[in-house]
Amino acid sequence: MLSPRRLAATAAILGALVVAALAVLVLGGLMALGAAAVTGAFLVALAALAVLLLTVRRVDGKAQRIDQRVKKHETELARTAEALRRIDAKLDRMAAAVEESAARRNEDLVAILASLGEDRVNAMARARELEELREEVRALAEGRV
Repeated sequence: MLSPRRLAATAAILGALVVAALAVLVLGGLMALGAAAVTGAFLVALAALAVLLLTVRRVDGKAQRIDQRVKKHETELARTAEALRRIDAKLDRMAAAVEESAARRNEDLVAILASLGEDRVNAMARARELEELREEVRALAEGRV
């Protein structure tokens, strides 16, 4: 496809040739001035239509390229959205697993602390019993001596 500059240059050369040919025909008496003017106007209208057609084709080509880019970006966006949904689902599962693990850990800690508390209470009771037994043994030992 011709670039706009080459198209304008070609149209200018052809327009000059047509004007010269029409002038030669009018001066040679082979064509009436009115007919040459009508022919010139018709050729100008055809040239304008050709320029419009080429402009529309260029704009249409650009619109198609833009449309292809938009579709490509939409496809990439859809892929990214799907990947984000998968990641979100994985994060939800991981968060639930972490919460479940934390709850189990808390239950284990509560059980351990309760066990330690029971052991401490039992140890204190045993210590009192041992202390009472020691006192009895001392009392008995003092009573014999």
